[in-house]
Amino acid sequence: MKQNSNDEYEILDSKGMHDPYKKFPIHHTSSPSFDFKMGRQKEIDTLSLIPEEISPLFNPAAIITAAKVLFNIGSKIASGKRFLDSVLAILWPEAAAQSKWEEFIALAEQLIQEKIAEYARGAAIAKLIGLKDVMMVYEGAFADWEKNQTDPQKQEAVRNEFRNANDIIVAAMPEFAIKNYEIQLLTVYAEAANLHLTLLRDASIYGLQWGMGQSEVDRHYTAQMSRTQTYTDYCVSWYDIGLEKAKKLKANIYDRDQYPWIGAGPPPGYPMSIFQTTEDWNLFNNFRRDMTLQVLDLVAYWPTYDVKKYPISTQVQLTRDIYTNIWGIDNTSVDKIEAQFVRPPHLVTHLDALDFYVDYNLHFNGSENIMGERKVYNYTSEREIESPISGKQTQNKKTLTVRGNPANTIRCWHYVEASILDFPGRLRIGNVVSGWGGAWSTAEIPDNHISWITTTFPTPSLVIKGMRAVGFSWMSNTVDPTNTVAPGRITQIPAVKARDIGPGGRVIKGPGTTGGDLVELNAALTTGISLNISSPQNEVYTMRIRYASRGNGQLRLTTYQYSGYAPRIVNFNATDSSGSLKFNSFNYLTIGNVAADPTALPRFVFDLYSGSPIIIDKIEFLPRGIILEEAEANQDLEKARKAVNALFTNDAKDNLKLNMTDYAIDQAANLVECLSDEFCDQEKMILLDQVKFAKRLSQARNLLNYGDFESPDWSGENGWKTSPHVHVASDNPIFKGRYLHMPGANQPQMSDTVYPTYLYQKVDESKLKSYTRYHVRGFVGNSKDLALLVERYGKEVHVEMDVPNDIRYTLPMNECGGFDRCGHSSYQAGTDSHTCTCKDPAQMDAACQCKDKSKRTASGVYTNVYAGSDMMYLDGYHAHTSCGCKDPHVFSFHIDTGCVDVEENAGLLFALKIASTDGVANIDNLEIIEGQPLTGEALARVKKREHKWKEERKQKRCKTKEAVEATLTAINALFTNKQYNRLKFETLFPHILHADELVKRIPYVYHPFLRGAYPEVPGMNYDIFQQLSALVARARGLYDMRNLVQNGTFSAGIGNWQVTDGVTTRLEGNTSVLVLREWSDKALQHLRIDAERGYVLRVTARKEGNGDGYVVIHDCDNQQEKVTFTACDSSTMGASTGTQATVIPATNCPPCHSGTWGEEMTLPVTMLSGYVTKTAEIFPDTDRIRVEIGETEGTFKVESVELICMEHMEDHMYDMAGNLEEEMQGLGIESSHAVTYEMCFSWDIQCPMEASIPPIVPPTTMYDMAGNVEEEIRYL
Repeated sequence: MKQNSNDEYEILDSKGMHDPYKKFPIHHTSSPSFDFKMGRQKEIDTLSLIPEEISPLFNPAAIITAAKVLFNIGSKIASGKRFLDSVLAILWPEAAAQSKWEEFIALAEQLIQEKIAEYARGAAIAKLIGLKDVMMVYEGAFADWEKNQTDPQKQEAVRNEFRNANDIIVAAMPEFAIKNYEIQLLTVYAEAANLHLTLLRDASIYGLQWGMGQSEVDRHYTAQMSRTQTYTDYCVSWYDIGLEKAKKLKANIYDRDQYPWIGAGPPPGYPMSIFQTTEDWNLFNNFRRDMTLQVLDLVAYWPTYDVKKYPISTQVQLTRDIYTNIWGIDNTSVDKIEAQFVRPPHLVTHLDALDFYVDYNLHFNGSENIMGERKVYNYTSEREIESPISGKQTQNKKTLTVRGNPANTIRCWHYVEASILDFPGRLRIGNVVSGWGGAWSTAEIPDNHISWITTTFPTPSLVIKGMRAVGFSWMSNTVDPTNTVAPGRITQIPAVKARDIGPGGRVIKGPGTTGGDLVELNAALTTGISLNISSPQNEVYTMRIRYASRGNGQLRLTTYQYSGYAPRIVNFNATDSSGSLKFNSFNYLTIGNVAADPTALPRFVFDLYSGSPIIIDKIEFLPRGIILEEAEANQDLEKARKAVNALFTNDAKDNLKLNMTDYAIDQAANLVECLSDEFCDQEKMILLDQVKFAKRLSQARNLLNYGDFESPDWSGENGWKTSPHVHVASDNPIFKGRYLHMPGANQPQMSDTVYPTYLYQKVDESKLKSYTRYHVRGFVGNSKDLALLVERYGKEVHVEMDVPNDIRYTLPMNECGGFDRCGHSSYQAGTDSHTCTCKDPAQMDAACQCKDKSKRTASGVYTNVYAGSDMMYLDGYHAHTSCGCKDPHVFSFHIDTGCVDVEENAGLLFALKIASTDGVANIDNLEIIEGQPLTGEALARVKKREHKWKEERKQKRCKTKEAVEATLTAINALFTNKQYNRLKFETLFPHILHADELVKRIPYVYHPFLRGAYPEVPGMNYDIFQQLSALVARARGLYDMRNLVQNGTFSAGIGNWQVTDGVTTRLEGNTSVLVLREWSDKALQHLRIDAERGYVLRVTARKEGNGDGYVVIHDCDNQQEKVTFTACDSSTMGASTGTQATVIPATNCPPCHSGTWGEEMTLPVTMLSGYVTKTAEIFPDTDRIRVEIGETEGTFKVESVELICMEHMEDHMYDMAGNLEEEMQGLGIESSHAVTYEMCFSWDIQCPMEASIPPIVPPTTMYDMAGNVEEEIRYL
């Protein structure tokens, strides 16, 4: 790339020296869209993608063909038209013969990196040629009959050609499922199956008109149903098998044609592996995305081919998420990338806007860096939800509005960072282009639009603050953003398009046949899903659901409108006892007539009433045509006045009652706001002023920032810290405004790892008073497996809560799509019990005791009432709260402080966690408020607890000191100086792995309550861990820099090596080794060097069995050096570097009562045994050499191969140039990395001079090579 300056970044703006678009011109397209008023998709003018800017694995031609087929099917089904003729024209264009089918095969080969045998390809193509001929003849006969449908000869002709075509395609299908090539032929199989089902559908529609008997028509219909099941199960089964294959693919990141953004390699000090996991995930995702577009989307349409169930035009919606490639790097594991970038099963969200936060002066004047991102979205409703800010919020915000105008193209400049995002013609963010490497990439998927964005940013301790990686989720344009029920047609609304989901339901992953995820209702008499619809006219429809269940049961549907609500109970039968969710696992349940009134805005709530859980795929509305009416209700002024008076301690209303909760204030405000302006206007204004003042008092005394989540900064720097997918919403009537929604823990696809969902905030010590009681309170609308922790000297409050959704509202919707809180409302209570297990009952407030159960309104009934009512205690606890802290919608605990120490800053930690995948929580009004000073027994108890905590703190610091001392010893042994910028020549790769293992053994790195969360939550030693990890990473970078052998540690498998069949790598201990098992096995690598210099070959290996293992280095003048290994080496040479083992020395500290150290430090750090290291010197006479690995017999294992230029061993040659702090953070600046390599490869480049910029490590007093560990520990 041509540089505009000598800086490591180019700044591209409207006045820049060049336009990056000139290199990659945009191919303008007319984007597909959906006309929901007309119920049809608009025609696609062009579907040209930009292949030069997309990964070569993304084959535009095959995807476009599949998209056109799907578009034609969807639009024709939606309009009630026949579509076989248009599909044939797409698959067999006149001038292209079998080219479309060849493209399908080629793309599948690329996706799994396996070629199909020529005989299999030839057999499939031959059958396709015959299939084309017979289908075209049938279409000709159909066209002739259509012109004169009463002509007996034309009727007979079309009957005969139909039967012939049916016979031919039935015989051809096995040729599209050839053994061992099922995946390569999967798209061909799916498209051929689609032709067959479409053909059979013709018989059901036109068979009688062709002169067929009813029995023949019925026979073809039965065949269609049977074939639909067979074809569906086959496609999904082989898709799943292919997905497993794709997950094992390894990207060849050294292929610069395929991965141009990697450029000349990683930034200085970083291994190539920083790109590996991201590109491995991209290969896996390529298969998932492309096969979803070509196969699964098509399969999802097949049930609607059933003309008995869908006799008229039908609107189909595909709610599945598909993902384009991740741009940038995420140097973790594929599973963590999956957890970070792929959304767990969820209700459908519609993106309203994207906010991007930029910084104009991060690197230097003129640069615009992407610092943070936030999404604004809705759950098929008008209520906007703001996601937490990913990254950092700045004063400079750029907004892309996408509601009503979805984005369908995105371009990105990326290398280590994704530094420029461009929505062509709409918005461009960022202008910094790396001078080290990078490239433009474009994503555009036909008939889909961007529905979600996921970003990652470096940790706050890094210099780089800009966006590290970005990924986009895409949604089909068939999805209606308003749940409009179109008149005169069947409207399918997937269950995941519900506006909210209660504790009685959960979203589960779809089986691949349904076009999206499913909703399971699994808790009887508990709210499941709530669905809003809209309709352009008054009409009554018959509601039908497509469902699956392993047993019989009853479904309850409650319809809410202005006139009230009306529940109905419908019985359903088991569909499949296996629970496998194949095609035949689903059946249909007719609910009955429901109204779609454009003024009543009906809402439907689905609950499991009794029996087996039910899984709902789609809710369908079949037109009937009856009109219903609506009604409204009123509120009472006296209730509002009583509620407001109950908030204050006196008639002056200038001080809140201590036991009055923030939630009670919100509910009182709801009552006041609903007062009629017509007859109580003045009283309403007075009460509003009073309740608003009460809210300000509540916020002022709350030590938690943004405890009611109303501020847009609730997740900002001074707010809450959360895991991904935790968000604030405002669509639940039991909360006044915004509330926090915590979904269940995230388990990535095909992984056993579960990442808990969490939220936490720490109250700073400066806000606290010594020897004082503080009250911890909050409101839980509903929860499952929700854990609460409040700690200072340990787990003072640790409680697990399961709170059902037993507060039921029947609120109508207003004209803006929101809840009309002033309409008629009633409360329907469930009977399910729920408990809150207090881990330390002594810390509960006195109110959490047995209450007078006679005050309950009904057995097990939870009724939502205003504050101050005789049905609620003044401390916010409901009258029927019982022993064991039951019914804890408003929980209340206390925590006591000892002596306040601002320097120690223990503070108060408030944390919530959900560790199960089916957990959930909706929470609001979180508070920590000051109570009374401690006296008597409470004072004595907190002093004792404080003393115990201090002793445990000393023990932990002692353990930390010992662990860090051992780790520092190992790290110091790697380097030659106190700046940690030169490795000792004796440092081997096992030594670096050994130091890395010791770093991982440091205890107390993460918070124990939130252990296993992602992103990680820092613990006591997190900063120490990060610093030492950075030093080990630097050592690894220096090691790779000096080794001229590419992939000399085999961490990239056999990449860069030419190997014979049978030579593999395998994991041993914590590293990868090359394994040769036969005397004919060989591994080679060719290198160019500087013939004017000398080199050291160093090999760490192990020989097993008879014979020798050897590594030979040759030049082109027949000069060679050889190192030989035998099975006797370990005994004759003594302990090798590979046999080292470090065990943490016996501690001098007293036992740690917490047990955390024991959990983290019991295992010794062991390494490979039996490996020895040997060296040889060579002074080549040519500039080309070859490294060859082989053996004579037995097994030969090689851990590492190094070739080191002897001048690297001289002091002035081996200092890393440049600002090491920036190098550590991957800024991609010019450094000594490339110069050092070329110094040994070329005669023209001089060796780099000694670095003059100080390194990233702390002052030399921290890591004194003499080993002043006491001082080092104090610094850390």
